[in-house]
Amino acid sequence: MTHPKSRGYTIVVSAMTAAVAATAYLMGDGSDSARRQAVIAMIVGAAVLLMRGPVAAAWKVLAARSARDTPHQRDPAARRGRREPGDVALKSTEYDRLKQALQDPGARHLPRLLLTGDDAVIAELLPGIVNDRWQITEEALLLWNQTGPDGQPDRAWLDRLRKLRAAPVSAIVLVTHGEADLRPQRRGIVTLGMRLDHIAKSLRWAAPVYVLDVARIHDVAGDGPTSVIGCELPPRANAAAISVALGELRSRLATLGIEALIENGRDRFLAQLSQRLDIRGKALADWIFGMNARPGTFMPIRGVVFAPGPGAMSGGSGYHPAAVLPLWRYVGERANRLGGRRIGFHPVTVFSTIALVAIGLWSAGMLLSGFQSARSIHAAQEAVDAIAAAPNTAERLRSLLGLQHEIAHYAPDAGHLASISTRLGLNRDAAIASALWELYAKHSRELLVAPIQQNLEDELAELAQVQAAGLDTQASDWALRGRESLKTYLMLANPERVEPDFLKTQLVQYWQTDARITPGERDDLAERLLKFHADHFKSHPDWRISARPELVAGARRTVLAVIDQRNAQDTLYRQVIDGIGGRFPDQTLASLTLGTDARGLIRANALVPGAYTRQAYEDHVAEAIESVAKRTQVTSDWVLSGASAPQQPTSPADLHAALTAQYFADYADHWQRFMNSLQWEPAPTLPAAIDQLKLMADARQSPVIALMTSLEYQGRAGVRADSLSDTLVAKAQDMLGKKPAGPKRVKPATAGPLGPSFGPITRLVAQDQASAGDLSLQRFLERATALRLRLQQVSNSPDADAQARQMAQALFQGKASELADTQAYARLIAASLGAEWAGMGEALFVRPIAQATQTALQPAQASLNAAWRESIAMAWGRSFTGRYPFADTANDASLPELARFLRPQGGLIQSFLAAQLAGVLELQGDQWKPAATGGQAVAFDPAFLDAINRLQRIGVRLLAQGEPRYQFELKPIPAPRLTDTLLTLDGQQLHYYNQRETWQAMIWPASTPDSPGTRLQWRTEAAGTNKHYEFTGRWGLVRMLERASVEAIDSATFQITWHGSPDSLVSNLPPEPDSLMPRAAMQPVSKDIAYPIRYLMRTELGQGPLELLALRGFVLPSRIFADRAPTASASPASNQTSGLRPVP
Repeated sequence: MTHPKSRGYTIVVSAMTAAVAATAYLMGDGSDSARRQAVIAMIVGAAVLLMRGPVAAAWKVLAARSARDTPHQRDPAARRGRREPGDVALKSTEYDRLKQALQDPGARHLPRLLLTGDDAVIAELLPGIVNDRWQITEEALLLWNQTGPDGQPDRAWLDRLRKLRAAPVSAIVLVTHGEADLRPQRRGIVTLGMRLDHIAKSLRWAAPVYVLDVARIHDVAGDGPTSVIGCELPPRANAAAISVALGELRSRLATLGIEALIENGRDRFLAQLSQRLDIRGKALADWIFGMNARPGTFMPIRGVVFAPGPGAMSGGSGYHPAAVLPLWRYVGERANRLGGRRIGFHPVTVFSTIALVAIGLWSAGMLLSGFQSARSIHAAQEAVDAIAAAPNTAERLRSLLGLQHEIAHYAPDAGHLASISTRLGLNRDAAIASALWELYAKHSRELLVAPIQQNLEDELAELAQVQAAGLDTQASDWALRGRESLKTYLMLANPERVEPDFLKTQLVQYWQTDARITPGERDDLAERLLKFHADHFKSHPDWRISARPELVAGARRTVLAVIDQRNAQDTLYRQVIDGIGGRFPDQTLASLTLGTDARGLIRANALVPGAYTRQAYEDHVAEAIESVAKRTQVTSDWVLSGASAPQQPTSPADLHAALTAQYFADYADHWQRFMNSLQWEPAPTLPAAIDQLKLMADARQSPVIALMTSLEYQGRAGVRADSLSDTLVAKAQDMLGKKPAGPKRVKPATAGPLGPSFGPITRLVAQDQASAGDLSLQRFLERATALRLRLQQVSNSPDADAQARQMAQALFQGKASELADTQAYARLIAASLGAEWAGMGEALFVRPIAQATQTALQPAQASLNAAWRESIAMAWGRSFTGRYPFADTANDASLPELARFLRPQGGLIQSFLAAQLAGVLELQGDQWKPAATGGQAVAFDPAFLDAINRLQRIGVRLLAQGEPRYQFELKPIPAPRLTDTLLTLDGQQLHYYNQRETWQAMIWPASTPDSPGTRLQWRTEAAGTNKHYEFTGRWGLVRMLERASVEAIDSATFQITWHGSPDSLVSNLPPEPDSLMPRAAMQPVSKDIAYPIRYLMRTELGQGPLELLALRGFVLPSRIFADRAPTASASPASNQTSGLRPVP
């Protein structure tokens, strides 16, 4: 059996070793040196564990020498208080003898039983224990804790006993007087319980407790009973369970007592003990239960043993007869089996607990670390396998994005919680990240960097060939933008100069790919892939590219030449603008419409800086430009530091012209941004729209007129007026009728420097009829007034809905009407303003008319929705609801009925659209789109547009020859393990048995009405004929195509793949000719075996019969117009042809 001190030594050394190893590993962040330090710590700990024997022996020698060197050791009993010198000497002697007994080799491994209880019975039972308070027997070391006068144990003696052993005693034996009545003794339960508690607290050890009941029975043969008389008690047993255990013991004693009497008539001990238990058993059980039921009991009574009185036995050996009783061995063995436990905070317990908790946490952490590392390795391997197995560029890009996501888990900014949980012994993050970065660098260079580098070098080569002299403004701007390209190129060659935000934008701009992906996916991949690349480029110098010096030098020369002409201009221009300060107020909507109230009509959140007003130009800017026209300045940066800037002088006149042009360019830009930010207030009802039109056309209170007048005034900044002398001379010549000699001199244009930008505004607001053209603000206001009067008449009419419906019907049917004419005129004015003023034209001219038109069209829209639902949608539902392909059922839809709806000329749908919606919906090719004029005033339901365009495309191609028919060609594709295929389509057969592939013409639906349907048969090398995809009916081909995988080869060729599973039996065993069965038994093939059967389809028009797949689950919308009113700036989106969708 392992000694408790040995266990404590092992636990303490193991805990300290684990703590030192863990600290060394974690402080070193899991590096190789940290691992070596942790291993060294564990080796040292193992060596210390193996040296336990030599260390213990050396400790004993040192303790013996210390005892001899200090003979005048103070007795611990002296600390308990003042005592007589004789008592102190006696206690010291007892302690030395007890220590000597415990260190005796013969008693070291004996169980230590502490006797307490009735001191008189103990002294009478074991006389040899009285003097030394301990006695060594052959089976146990008996210790006696004698109680004091106050009935409490001797704590000084217990303290000395505790210091001699880590586990002081094996068990506590509570000795009771067998003849005493237990009923009065119940009052002493508290006293005995407190005594046991004091013993446990003094020893700091809770040992099992056994009751020794000494019976005064004298009829005992020999030296006493040769077997143990007693019973075990379960832990926390109640009085009934204890009574049952004693009852069973009584029964066994009765049987054994009879047998003993038969053998020896004088041996009456067992029989009399059984008789005593009949009387005393119930009281003894209650007494034991009372002892166990005490609150705060450290260890309950685990057994009861019985022994005869001391006068009943005669000693025949060196020991007193009671010392050789077998009960001591029994109690010692049971106590060693049950074991004790420590009480309180013992250093060994604390360190052991800490060590066990640390080991448990470390083990759990290692398991968690191993699991997470395994998961990380698996995820990384999946990302590596995906990019390695990518069949094309598109898949490689997607796999590169997945690899990028996997790498992001190991980035420092991905969070520290996950990294800490993986750093408990099995972390492989550094190795995984290194491997992933290496793979990422390889594929990102091919997929991302190489196209960007090629595009940059092409642009820089073109830039290097440009001659800076004589460049116009547009070419000069392009050359200056070349500096950004040069900067990007140099950043790719010098990662230490990378600016991630700038580089990301440039990389997205210059990246191209040949992958067959949609523009949306391309933009998404560019944003995510190149942002990641730009963010990590600086920390990976090995990603640098090799720059071409001749390209860099040539591009620098060109950019510096342009900068020499432009950079001085920019600096001086900034000085001119900064010199204005806040002397001129900013222009807002309120200041531009002074004298009117724009609330409820238009709103704007922007403003025009005061530096870009006519007053600012005339009072400050013009003079400031004159004064700084001769100043120049050129700057440079690291991008252009490799070449010297050529010095080319600039004349004051050229600089003045350039500064003026730049100012007026910014001037026009600010005013255009302000005017394009205008928004027209919504008017949900017809009276509100009428009020808006009335206020807009009011000559005195119209904010629109005031705003346009202010804008026209601001647009005349810089216009040179004729001098007074020139004006007087011209008038005098007119009065005298004289003409100037020579050819008539053409007067210079009065539009000024803002003419190109503000010219449309000036022409629109012109007051004189001579300068006003067909499009003018005045005529627009007149039309708006006429429309307002017409709408006001409708609103005041008793039958307003009927009149509004009549107006809208004329617009829907494409007839001439005030609504259509006014709306067309408004759009014409907005278009005449040009793209620079598009927002203003939409807000001030188109939106008011469209909004008023929309309020008038609402009753007619509801009526037209009802007509569509009753005449078309409901008829469609009666014909095709619950029929294939519109529903997944066995009932087929009628092709002639479908042709009646879809016929391009005279079909129900086409006739309805042409008759009822000719003014707002027009057919462009095979697409129905909202008309350019009336169509913008209504909000079509997107589902309606999508549905009619889908049906229009199908109808045009299905009914191209008048009757429903698709003509196409099929060609089989050879497949491994397939020897024969037969495709049957409406009686048309395509048989292929591995001969040369040829195209075969097919027609659907076929003209033979007897055998409609499809069937696919094939034969393999190991099986007979199989058939699958067998469908009857006219729509059998569509049902068959629905179960195929379709891949577009080009716009007219598609690869169709069906997967066939064999239904015949095969044999996997070789034939045996000599057997009674010449061939092996046939077995079903595995369900996992599937043979891809492929065909190429070449269509004459569009996608051929594949287009009919778009009818699966198709439902015709029941309305034409959406419920909500459209905004003027939004136009209905035209339906786009959806791409071919693979079908599993």
